[in-house]
Amino acid sequence: MSTEHPPALLAEGVQKHFGLLRALDGSSFAARRGEVTALLGPNGAGKTTMISCATGLLQPDGGSVRVLGEDPWRASAAQRARVGVMIQDGGLTSGISAMRLLRYGASLHTDPLDVDEVAAHLGIDEFAGTIVRRLSGGQRQRLALALAIIGRPELVFLDEPTAGMDPGIRRTVRELIRALARTGTAVVLTTHLMDDVEGLADHVVVIAGGRTVASGTVAEVIASHRASNGLTLTATASGLSAEAARSLEEDVRALGARHRVDLRVSTGGAADLEGVLLDLMDGSRPGAPETEESSR
Repeated sequence: MSTEHPPALLAEGVQKHFGLLRALDGSSFAARRGEVTALLGPNGAGKTTMISCATGLLQPDGGSVRVLGEDPWRASAAQRARVGVMIQDGGLTSGISAMRLLRYGASLHTDPLDVDEVAAHLGIDEFAGTIVRRLSGGQRQRLALALAIIGRPELVFLDEPTAGMDPGIRRTVRELIRALARTGTAVVLTTHLMDDVEGLADHVVVIAGGRTVASGTVAEVIASHRASNGLTLTATASGLSAEAARSLEEDVRALGARHRVDLRVSTGGAADLEGVLLDLMDGSRPGAPETEESSR
């Protein structure tokens, strides 16, 4: 993808305070068109506050946010219509049927996606006549996702989009998110599921304590963190039974304790990323070196 175009979302040194609480303390990152950007961090890290600033729900106390080239706090209705937002299990009118709500959402846009096609793709037609308040958590998630994308947004925020879904629907949602990015939409994804990050994210941004502590591709974040922590030991083992794997893990931890280092057994890329994120979010170790975006 060309990097000549400005980012769909550019946050620079954003600060937001609630009394003595610094929810955002100079965080910076960018989300580009045609890419999935995963915004990661523990509860209370500042992710929700950052998204609220980017969607015009909150005004930053410092720094700046530009969404599609404009200040979201002062954005017009037409500009806001170019941005989609999916809030996890919230923000849905509860006294209307799922399909009527989706059709109403589509009617608010000049060139919406085909409602019936979206409903069929996400399986919403299976509960089309059900009142929203009677939907399961996974069904509400599918409906919220459909409402977020029905207007063909240029930038879309997806909060835990696969939470509460069965494996088949989760796969469908992941394919849909990738398809959105391929059409040029900038997708900002928040999730605690490392499989979603590994399978979807072109770019990862880690926020802890209101600051951006790492930024880059999944591989870059892992490699930079390993490099900042000195010696890396890699071993490959295959064909192990569950019992043998547990025994190996105990031996590795014992070896680490003897040498006073933290050694871990990883069973795949997602586990590697999860370990790095835990370190970064804990703040006990340095994160990836600052990028151009995070040092502004």
